Amino acid sequence: MRGVLCPGKKDLKKILDKNKNVKFVGGRIMQELGLGTMLLNNSIENYLLALLFIMTVVIIIKLFDKFLLKRMDIFINKFSHSFSVLLKNIIQKRIYFLLYLFAFYLAFKELKVSSQIDNFVNLILMILTVIFVVLAALDILTYSLKKYWSKKQRSEEQQKVLNISLFMIRIVVWIIAFLFVLDNLNIQITGLVTGLGIGGVAIAFAAQNVLTDLFNYFTIFFDKPFDIGDFIITGENRGTIEHIGVKTTRIRSLSGEQLIISNTDLVNSRINNYKRMKQRRINFSFGLTYDTPLEKLKMVPEIVEEIIKSTDKTEFDRAHFAEFAASSLLFQVVYYVKDSDFKVYMGIQQQINFKLKARIEELGLSFAFPTQTVHFAHKNSAINNKSDEIQHFPASENQANNKDN
Repeated sequence: MRGVLCPGKKDLKKILDKNKNVKFVGGRIMQELGLGTMLLNNSIENYLLALLFIMTVVIIIKLFDKFLLKRMDIFINKFSHSFSVLLKNIIQKRIYFLLYLFAFYLAFKELKVSSQIDNFVNLILMILTVIFVVLAALDILTYSLKKYWSKKQRSEEQQKVLNISLFMIRIVVWIIAFLFVLDNLNIQITGLVTGLGIGGVAIAFAAQNVLTDLFNYFTIFFDKPFDIGDFIITGENRGTIEHIGVKTTRIRSLSGEQLIISNTDLVNSRINNYKRMKQRRINFSFGLTYDTPLEKLKMVPEIVEEIIKSTDKTEFDRAHFAEFAASSLLFQVVYYVKDSDFKVYMGIQQQINFKLKARIEELGLSFAFPTQTVHFAHKNSAINNKSDEIQHFPASENQANNKDN
């Protein structure tokens, strides 16, 4: 009985005549495969070329990672360690994978496959590409926000705001990526986008005041018109910032009570921030009596300049005999205090006042105060009128007594 493994001579001859690549070895039939042999509509040569291309890309990436990436990391690390770590992570975890996908895509395009397999592979590659592009973009965005936040952060609550902001940004980015994938799948997303828009408008109208304060909070946070610990004046309110919340800001007034003002009111009002004042301009005046001699009057501006220049944290601007006031010879002085602290300014002004009074007294001069001197034009008539009043006074007193009786 003939078996398949041991064919007869006539059968073997027929097989060899039909296919020259078939040989009889050890009683078995083996097909000799060549580069031109077709397998699933592609030759062995095409498969090998595709595999060789992928392996070449892998080797190039490995060489880049071992030699060039390390040198680049050392160079960037000299300027910014955090950015160097970010760039290295993005390249190794995101870009390398995208390059692998790109190499696989190019190799796959050289093969002949059915349309169903081609569409499926393209879909998978597109989804993976979108995912890793989004992850790389979020890495960069997260790094940028944290870098900016680290310079502005003053409280733990602001760190919570950063986490909430990053969470909202991630949701928005992933929604956009999801809509992008659906659009590439030829799925109509017009109705979905319209629904999201209508829902967003409804929510915005329902929480209009809350959202306004929330957006104004971000305005305060990023624009930084004031910060915790700053002394501000807004309208009739003045005090030190204690807390900046999502909806309101709390201010400790000079009299001790806490003022709670909405962020919207603060953003829409004019704010004077004294904490950020680099130097304080001081303008004060004093007056001397009218009997001050001219020679000593000319010495006063030089004395004031000498006193201010000898005081720490001050910069002299000017001192002048300004005007003949109603009850004094008025001097006007302008100088700068190189400190924004009000207590420091008051201490400096006190030192200047003490020194100025001592020097004025050394000169034998006197500070003027509001007085009024009355000069009578006719002295004799004034005395006569006064004596008449004395003479008539008893008479008037007797008349008053008679009336009482």
